[in-house]
Amino acid sequence: MDPDRRWRWQRLSPDRSLVAESRAAYKEYESCVTNARNEGYDFQPSQDRLVPRS
Repeated sequence: MDPDRRWRWQRLSPDRSLVAESRAAYKEYESCVTNARNEGYDFQPSQDRLVPRS
């Protein structure tokens, strides 16, 4: 979220530098994700963390 409490997406490189970002801010999270998908975003759900074996 930005300082105005609006959603924005960012595309980061593997070294975490900014590659691209949304031109607009979105009141609703879903609208932000929809715009990101139109720009090539591919949602990958989080994987379960492995519990270390003792």
